[in-house]
Amino acid sequence: MQQIILQPQTPDELRLVKQFAKVMKIKATTIKETPKARKKREILDGIERGLAEIKLHQEGKITLKTAQQVLDEL
Repeated sequence: MQQIILQPQTPDELRLVKQFAKVMKIKATTIKETPKARKKREILDGIERGLAEIKLHQEGKITLKTAQQVLDEL
């Protein structure tokens, strides 16, 4: 049987998913994310966002700042 991994973003979403699984009599397991796993996910999410921005830049939909502009902001 296939598995589905859901990642609710709010406590209400988590409660709703748990209630649905209970009503449908679907076996559900809650896994708490470790700090190390959370940090890894945050890094990977950041990389994905950066790649999406690069793609938009290549398509001409956005303009990116130069390295000098970034340094000037600091």
